[in-house]
Amino acid sequence: MKLAGKKAIVTGGATGIGKAIALEFASAGADVAICSRNFRNIEKVRDELIALGRNSLAVPVDVRVKEQVDDMVGKVVAEFGRIDILVNNAGINRPTPLLDLTEDTWNLIFDTNLKGLFFCTQAVARHMVKQRSGKIINISSTASLGGNDPGQAAYAASKTGVNAFTKACAREFGPYGINVNAIAPGRILTPLIYASRTPEQVKTLIEVGISASVLGRLGTTEEIAHLALFLASADSDFITAEIIACNGGRTNLMA
Repeated sequence: MKLAGKKAIVTGGATGIGKAIALEFASAGADVAICSRNFRNIEKVRDELIALGRNSLAVPVDVRVKEQVDDMVGKVVAEFGRIDILVNNAGINRPTPLLDLTEDTWNLIFDTNLKGLFFCTQAVARHMVKQRSGKIINISSTASLGGNDPGQAAYAASKTGVNAFTKACAREFGPYGINVNAIAPGRILTPLIYASRTPEQVKTLIEVGISASVLGRLGTTEEIAHLALFLASADSDFITAEIIACNGGRTNLMA
């Protein structure tokens, strides 16, 4: 198994892409701590991981609060002894026309998508630097590459920040044997999509996503998880500072 004996943290691991990655890692031999504000949901995922024969922790945490992040990382280290892999997946979106975008909504998106990612990376990297190894995988978005619809200004800006932060971390942590990369998913139907849009908006998103994809379909959470497994494994040891799109070939991003 590609991740046999490895210890991982997946934030936003209760549903969607985060849950798929946690299951993929556990199937590949890793012990996985899953974190989310919704404890009931991560308890269910934890039980699924344990059923796969892995050790798992369900740790409630709001990634926007540094003290909670530090406490979460401390609990994982105490239980697992080390952290080999961090997946910064926790994220939020509130599609809003720019002229209607409030400061509170802007701050909510940036505090979750970027500041929370910073808190988690810093707390985990302190341990990875000491052990001189690690894999950090940030979940960005095709919106950060220009493939976004109206109403995505704050979300796209936050994910573009994730890309820049990924490259900066790769530069700083590379000498310690730590790889830092990002995945930029395209149209993937997750609970976040349904929670942040009306049924009509979801219908439009699906139609536009299919028509804009060379492959003529949307992606699945499992397909993102497969890429995450590659980046978490030794197969990607010479890859760092990359933003890897997984979007079915978006025609509007092809030069």
